[in-house]
This record gives sequence, C-alpha cells and structure tokens, in this order.
Amino acid sequence: MNITQTCPTTIDFSKRSAVRAAIVWGLAAFFYFYELMLLVSPSVMLDDLSVTYKTGAEQLGSLAAFYYYAYAAMQIPVGLLIDRFGPRILLTVASLLCCLGCVIFSYAPALIFAECGRFVMGIGGSFAVVGCLKLASLWYPSKRFALLTGIMVAVGMMGGVFGQAPVAKLVMSIGWRETMLCAAVMGGLLSVLIWLIVSDYPLKADKISKRNSITAIPFHKGLLAVMKMPQVWIISLYAGLMFVPTTGFGQLWGVPYFMERYGIAKDSAALMVSMIFFGWAVGGPFYGWISDHVERRKWPMGFAAFSTLIVMVTIMYAPVSPWMMKGLMFLLGAFSSGFILAFSLVREINLPILTGTAIGFINTLNNASGAIAQPIAGKLLDQQWDGRILADGSPIYSLQMYNEALLFLPGCIVLALLIMPFIRETHCKQQ
Repeated sequence: MNITQTCPTTIDFSKRSAVRAAIVWGLAAFFYFYELMLLVSPSVMLDDLSVTYKTGAEQLGSLAAFYYYAYAAMQIPVGLLIDRFGPRILLTVASLLCCLGCVIFSYAPALIFAECGRFVMGIGGSFAVVGCLKLASLWYPSKRFALLTGIMVAVGMMGGVFGQAPVAKLVMSIGWRETMLCAAVMGGLLSVLIWLIVSDYPLKADKISKRNSITAIPFHKGLLAVMKMPQVWIISLYAGLMFVPTTGFGQLWGVPYFMERYGIAKDSAALMVSMIFFGWAVGGPFYGWISDHVERRKWPMGFAAFSTLIVMVTIMYAPVSPWMMKGLMFLLGAFSSGFILAFSLVREINLPILTGTAIGFINTLNNASGAIAQPIAGKLLDQQWDGRILADGSPIYSLQMYNEALLFLPGCIVLALLIMPFIRETHCKQQ
C-alpha cells in the first residue's frame, strides 16, 4: 500500500469548539512548561549536588545530560507512538513518569540513582513537544502551526524561567531534595488533568477516520518515509546546532559562569540566565507570526543564526555590566528562538498523518545537542581545573577556564550558518 493513499480527509475545524481547542492544547503546552522546568533545575543545584555526591564538573554535566540521553533516544519512538495511539494517554503516562523521576532523584543516595531519576524524567519529558505539536495539527488548521509552535515555546520557556531563579530560591529555602518532591506532586496533578480534559480529536468522525488511516501504516514505513528525505536530515542538523547555546549555557553552565564572572549569589545568577527564556518567550511567537506573514522560512532562520552568533560572542568576551548582560541574555533567547521554524519546515515536507514521526525525528537531533554539549563543557572545565576548591568541597573554575571551555558554543552557530544554503524554502505550504 502506498502511504499517500492512507491520508484521511481534512478536518472541518469550523465544527470544533475554539474554547475547548485552546484548553486541550493549552494543557499540553503547560506540560512543556513543566518539562522544561525539570530540565533546567540542576543548574541551580550544582553546588549542592557537588557536595552531596562529591563530584566534579564532568560528572555533574553527565548527571544533567542523562535527561537528554533519554529524551533524544525516545523522540523517534515517541513520534511513532503518538501517531499511532494519540497524545492523550501518552501525555498522561509521560506526566506520571516525570513525577516518578522526581521522586527517584529526590531520594537518590548516590550519583547513579540520581542519574536514573534524571533518565526517567527524560523519558517522560520526551513526549512534551511532539504531543503538543501533534495536538496542534489535530485541533488547528495548518496555517496556525508555526504560530502555535512559537506560543508553545513561549509557554515552555517560562518553565525555563521558573526553573531558574524561583527554583533557586526554593532550593536555598527548603533544600534540593524537598524541591524535587514538590516537582513530583506537580507532575502527578498534571497527569490527572490531562487524562480528564485532553481529547485526541475534535470530532468523533475525525477519530474514526484518522485511526483507520494511521493503523494502516506499519511503523517502519512511516519512519522510513521521513528518514529517506535528505532535507529532513539537513533541517534537523541546523536545529540541533542552533539549540546548543541554550542547552550548554542557558540550561546548565550559565549560572556558575555568572557567579564567577560577577561575584553574585546563585539566585541572582539564575535570574540573569533566565533572561534567555524570556527572550525565547518573545522571539518564538514573533518568528512564527512573521514567517507565516511573509510566507518564508529560510530568511528568518538565517537571520536567527547570524544574530545569535554575534550575541553569543558578545556575551562571552565583551566587558559589559550585569544589567547589560541581562539584556544580552534576553537577545540570545529572542534571536536563537528562530530555529523553531525548522519544525514547521519538517512538517511541511512530510505527510500530515506523519506529523508526530517527523517532529520526533527533528527533535532527536535537536536534543542530542544537549546530551553532547553539557558534558563536553564539563570535561573541558575539568581538564583546565587547577585543583582549587571551596570550603564545602566544590571545585573553583576561573572565568578564563569558562570562556575557553564554552568556546565551542559559537562554533556550533557558525556550522548552522554554513548549513543554511542547503535548506530549501517551502513558502509555508504543505509540500
């Protein structure tokens, strides 16, 4: 059977409730908020984790990256599963897995158990982006996809903000283990809400039509249909490289970097880093809107890469004040968020019925960058470490060590720029 023959008829979105669509999709977007909060939370616990488990930077980077190991490995299976079984049941289970991972992490007596907790969190969190965008494709017309992607990013990045300064204050107040237990409760409540409120399809007829169509496609044929397209690989590589500054700097090493650079407290450094997520929250929807408005994907993506490179170099090497640095971190998030248009490109060059699989594939390469970037920075720091430690036993890294270790971040953006000429324009239309 030809896969194109299995495509169902178009959903009549005029018959579905706009309010219900917003609530269903909004809950999935909030799960992305929760997932990103968990993702970045180790950045404000590094000192505590270092003392608790008596580890160096490389091991802490690996601990944080265990989330990415699971997240990246699960993206393709997640896409296939969501296309087959629908977002509702899988997002419910995903929330419970995040809850379980938080409990394991909170009670972990040794580093290996903490890594297991992060891994379980990563499995649960891996359903967030694909599930949310799959619901966007099922509840809204395709012309809204880029804008909804941007809004999803805005909501999620607020989770990144919440996982920085507010979580840092909570850690300083009640301790890192108790903070993770609070996160576990949040995940449990979210799973109940998703199960009770979310629906996979706006109308019953759409459910029958779509379900019959997708079950007619074997798993391997759907995946091969996505993987055999060179453009999917090129676009996904661009997205992965563009995400490195956020994963390597914004989600882990930015807090200790600014603590060393400006001699400020952890919560103040976390607030500075959180500006990158405010930038994402503004830039994501704007890129989606402007791209749909001008009916172009490539030139906004090229602008995003060039401007991100300039800002990243300025952050690392320009002698700026803390207030100016907050502005630069905001711009880093606002400019780099343009790579989310890669998700729209991948959706537009694949069959609509394979949206989950296509999004899962690009998100695999996208998040593999985090699994690589965080421990690489930690290893480079450990190689330069001169043995100095604080009174609590945590290692001391100088500003020069950080700058040299993080030099590969702008290097990744240069590679993303070099890839741009090989990406084909879709003019915002399903190909």
